[in-house]
Amino acid sequence: MKSKPIIETKWKEIQLKEITILITKGTTPTTIGMNFSQEGINFIKSESVTKQGTINSKKFAFIDESTHKTLRRSHILENDLLMSIAGMFLGKVAVVPSTFIPANTNQALAIIRLNNEVADCHFIGYFLRNPSFNTYMNNLVAQSAQPNLNLTQIGELPIQIPPLEKQKQMGKILSDLEKLIISFCNSWLSL
Repeated sequence: MKSKPIIETKWKEIQLKEITILITKGTTPTTIGMNFSQEGINFIKSESVTKQGTINSKKFAFIDESTHKTLRRSHILENDLLMSIAGMFLGKVAVVPSTFIPANTNQALAIIRLNNEVADCHFIGYFLRNPSFNTYMNNLVAQSAQPNLNLTQIGELPIQIPPLEKQKQMGKILSDLEKLIISFCNSWLSL
C-alpha cells in the first residue's frame, strides 16, 4: 500500500520579493515629453485604486499607442497587483482584471507581478490590504512629510503565506464573499 504524500500545511514568513517575478513602477508620460490623450490605452493612476481593493475605471486617464509602446516598463498585465506607494493613501492594493488590459501606470503605483507557481494574486492582495498590514506599511514611512515606499522596501515587506493550494482556496472564498457583498450592496442601493 502506497503512503499518501505529505501535504505542506504550515505557513511561512518570507519577504514579498521571494514570490515575485517583477516589482516596478511606471512613468508619467509628461515627464518624458509625451502627453495624455482623450481615449486609447488605459492609464491607471493611484486615485483609481480604491481602499476596498477595486479599480475605478471612471478615474482612468488615457495614452495613445505610441506612448504605450514607449512606456514598456509600466505595462500592466492581468492579475498584477497595483499598490499605491506615494502620498497620503499609501498601501491601497488591487488585482488587475483582464477587462482593463492593455494598461499602464505612473510612479505612484507599484506593479507587483507574482510568480503564480508559488503565490495566488487574490490571496496576496487580501493579505496586503489587511488593515494591520496597512498600518505596518504606513509606519515604515511615518517620519516623511510626503510618504513614499520605494521598490526595495516593497520587496522586503514581510508576509506570511500558506502553501499555494491553501492560498488559492482562501483567495477564492474571500473573492466570492466580496462579490456577494458588492452585489447585495448594489441591489440594496437600487431599491
